[in-house]
Parts: sequence; C-alpha cells; structure tokens
Amino acid sequence: MEGITFNSQPQECHFGPLSPNAVVIFDRSSEGSQLNLIGRSKGKSTHKALINPDWDFQQMGIGGLDKEFSDIFRRAFASRVFPPEFIEQLGEYDSSTISMKHVRGILLFGPPGTGKTLIARQIGKMLNAREPKIVNGPEILDKFVGESESKMRKLFADAEEEWRRCGSNSGLHIIIFDEIDAICKQRGSMTGATGVHDTVVNQLLTKLDGVEQLNNILVIGMTNRKDMIDEALLRPGRIEVQLEISLPDENGRVQILKIHTARMREYNKLDPSVNIAELAHKTKNFSGAELEGLVRAAQSSAMNRLVKAGGKVQVDEDAVEKLMITSDDFEHALEHDVKPAFGYNDEDLGRLLYGGLICWGDSVTKVLDSGDLLIKETAAPDTRGFVRALLAGPANSGKTYLAAHIAKKSEFPFIKVCSPEDMVGYTESAKCSQLRKIFEDAYKSPLGCIIIDNIERLLDYSPIGPRYSNLVLQALLVLLGKRPPKNRRLLIIATTSTEHFLREANLLYSFSSIINVECLTKPEHVCAVLEEIGGFESKEINCIKSKLINVKFSFGIKHMLEVLDFVKQGGREYQVDLLLESFEREELGI
Repeated sequence: MEGITFNSQPQECHFGPLSPNAVVIFDRSSEGSQLNLIGRSKGKSTHKALINPDWDFQQMGIGGLDKEFSDIFRRAFASRVFPPEFIEQLGEYDSSTISMKHVRGILLFGPPGTGKTLIARQIGKMLNAREPKIVNGPEILDKFVGESESKMRKLFADAEEEWRRCGSNSGLHIIIFDEIDAICKQRGSMTGATGVHDTVVNQLLTKLDGVEQLNNILVIGMTNRKDMIDEALLRPGRIEVQLEISLPDENGRVQILKIHTARMREYNKLDPSVNIAELAHKTKNFSGAELEGLVRAAQSSAMNRLVKAGGKVQVDEDAVEKLMITSDDFEHALEHDVKPAFGYNDEDLGRLLYGGLICWGDSVTKVLDSGDLLIKETAAPDTRGFVRALLAGPANSGKTYLAAHIAKKSEFPFIKVCSPEDMVGYTESAKCSQLRKIFEDAYKSPLGCIIIDNIERLLDYSPIGPRYSNLVLQALLVLLGKRPPKNRRLLIIATTSTEHFLREANLLYSFSSIINVECLTKPEHVCAVLEEIGGFESKEINCIKSKLINVKFSFGIKHMLEVLDFVKQGGREYQVDLLLESFEREELGI
C-alpha cells in the first residue's frame, strides 16, 4: 500500500479491518491510463468540464442566431456536459461498451454570409477541448490515387488512438469542414475513372458510423448547397443535426449592427443621429456579412471626408479626433455601396418602370386595385401565402410595367425579375437551372415576389407548329405548383400576350388569378394620355378627339408612347396630322 499517488501527489493510506458490508471502489489513476473500468464498483472519476469556465455566452459576437445556437447546444452538447458514468446509465448495451451515443455530426447550411463559419469558430472557442481541426473542403482532394482517403483517415487518427486508450473518458475531438459539399457530393454524380469523390464519402461514412464507432468526435460541416451532399451522410448516427442558418430577421439585424458598431460607440465615434433600429428596418434581407460590409462602407465614407484634396493623398490630422460616422454615411452606403444578394435590384425594376405610370382609364385602375389585393393576400397571416397572378393582354399593352409597379408597391424584401432578355442563348437545361435558383432564393426570404416577364418567350414559343420548349414548360408547371416552405410567402406575377397557348399547354391553370390588361380603344383614352404627358394644347387634344370618334383602333400604351416620341420630332404644325395618320394606319392594319 506504499507509494500510492493521485495526480502525481503522494497520498496518505488508511488501514483498518474490512467488515462483510465493506464496499471496494476502483478508480482510474489518471486520464491517460489505459485501463477502462466498468461495473458497479467503478468510482466517480474527476470529470473535466466541457464548456470553458471563462466563456461568456453574452460576448459570443453572434447576432440574430440565438435560437440556432440554442438548438445546436441542446442536440450536440447537452449530453456531453454530464459525467461519463451518468451517460453510461442511459446507453445501450453491446459486446464492447455500455454508453449513450452522442451526436457526432452537425450540418450548418444556408445562404452565403449568414454566420455559418462564425458559429463553428465560436463553438471551438467555447469548448474546453482540443483545438479544432479546420479543413477547407477542397484541401482533402489530392492528385495521387488514395491520398484523399488517407488525408481523411489522418483527421480521425488522434480521436481513434485516444478512444482505444481511454474509452468514454476520452476528450472531445472537433473536426470542422468548410464547404463540405466539395468533397461529399452524391455518389455516382461525378464522372471520371478514379471515383475519388465517392471513395472520400465512403471513408467519411465509415469513420462516423463504421464498425469501430467513436463517441469522442464531433464533425461540423458548412455548406451553401445542402442538395449536393450525399444523403447517406445525413441520416441519424452520422451528420444528423441539420440546421438552416437563414437570413436574420429585424431583431437579429439590430443585434448584428450593435455588435459591429460596439467599438465605435465605446470610443464615441458613432453620431447620435444613427438609429440602429431604423437602419435594421431598412436593411431587409441583408445577411450578417452584408451588414458588416455596410458598416465598413459607412466608415470609409466618413474617413474619406478627412482626406485632403490635392496632388498628394494626405489626412487632415486636426480633424481625425473629431471623426464621426453619421446617419448620412450609412444612407450613402445603402444607396451606392452595399446591395443584398437576396433583396431586389433597383436597376432591374427601374429598367421596367421607365417613363412613369399613366393612368389612362378605368382598366388601368382595375389592374392596380387587383394588384393591391394580391399584395394583401400574400402578406396576410390567415391566407395560404402562395399567390400566382397572370397579366394577360395584347402586345405593347403595358403588362410588364404594371407587374413591376405592383411588385415595387409591395415593398417585399425580395423581388426578382425573370426575363427572357437575361437568358438569350441559354440551353433548355440552363433555363431550368436558372428558374430553380430564382425560386430557391425566393424561399429564403419571409416575403418574396417573382416577376416572370413574357412567359411565352421564356418557353421559346412559336405559333408555327406550334413549337415550344417542353423541358422549360414542365419546370414551370412544377415550380408554380410547389408551395413555399413553412413561414415563407411568395407572390408570382407573370405576363403573357398568348393566353390561348398557355391554356393549350395547361399552364394557364397553374395561376390563381388572371388579370386582363386592355389597350387604348376610345378617344377618351388617347386624350387622357396626351394630357398626362403634355406637349399638346387643349384645342389640339379636342381636335384629335373629334377626329377619332369614328375610327376603330386598338393601341397598346407602349406603342402609343413610341408613336408620340416619333411625332414630337416633327414640326409643331405637323404633330397632330402625324398622330392621326398613325391611327388611320392602325385602322387599316398597315
């Protein structure tokens, strides 16, 4: 009994007689001992805390992801906080061990810039464990046969060695895969003779849930493309915890902006005019990275004011201490520097809204009123939240403008224009991929609007035949019939000049509302347009009205505006005659 030590310190031994009721308890001498004790006589060894005792959850620097981080902790770390002897009481028995199986894998997926890498980095700092192994997905791949699989095995070598030596008393080993979709694609989806991607996936599967199972590892994968990852990786026992890190809501944006402006507030560099809550309201569908970029852009705008103009770049040292980032700096950054990837582009809508709205008759008012109802139906919480409207009418009747006007009036955070102009030269497969991407991007926003302009051109429709792209047609039928995910609402506005074709192709029935857009057919319509755009005197307008009373015409508003642009180039005395001549040509079908 001499020479007993504990934690390298000599221990005093007590001697005495043993009674029949005496209980003998066995304990490990140290964490590095190769003896694994089992059974009721095993003592309660000292348990190393999993969470770093100096860690402050309030200072994590993760804004808008409280729920996601709480879910990660509940699923992956709550069971690891308890001592091994307690976990063994909850486990299942097999021939080799008695232990509860911890979660071994977490997949964080979502749009770029939403904080996936930040969460993984902060998890590594939070845990009182070994330094995490951070692997960029493509780094695993190697030009030599077998080297990629060898690199994967080396990542788990330390955990395997310690598990064989210490068993359930082993420490936690964390492996973080950034862009995991680069190495874990669906098996069989890659062409080539080597099949290296397939074997890398197989190797990872065996390490996570193979014959020799490890309970001391945690794999954290991050990706923007969950759909590309092999399904076998995502079943329970492997990477079973899958959390979508989506775009932050308004409260989350407030938290993120406060984090990125904390130092400025501490050193009084943030002007009191900056309202964080108002800024969060304006930055709809901004990701965390885009909000950080917005703050940097505002800082750059403020610092640029201190640069002296001249032959050399110099800083006004007298004004440096007075530097303040104001609300105008943030407004400038919002307008010129940073645009959300999942928001809407003012330039795209501005291109469609060229010239301004001309309300030339009751038919335009009816379309706009119907648009207001569509917006309310999409946003109302007691509705299905999936509205599909079709604006049908003759060519040049202003359908695209009205669709863009309704979309902009909705003020939805995500507005995307899907136009055939952007797909010139695309193959059928490329068009389908682009359509799918637009819809998937819309699903990431709580409120979204998609404008599908000139849908028959998107389908490559030609009346000779008729001919059209069946592949794109089937893609549209599927996408228009697929409901958005939970808590996502979507308004789709399509335009067409060939309603009869959509009916024959069964595409017309995919829309919940059909709104007719009419042309100018009465002299009163023409007069309303002339009064709206100006350039004609009252007597000239009355003259035109009287001349058109007995003329049958059907002028699209777009064609009407083009005619007026042409007429205005003539002399003042010829403008009325040129305009009337255009209507006569329309009546004759010339």
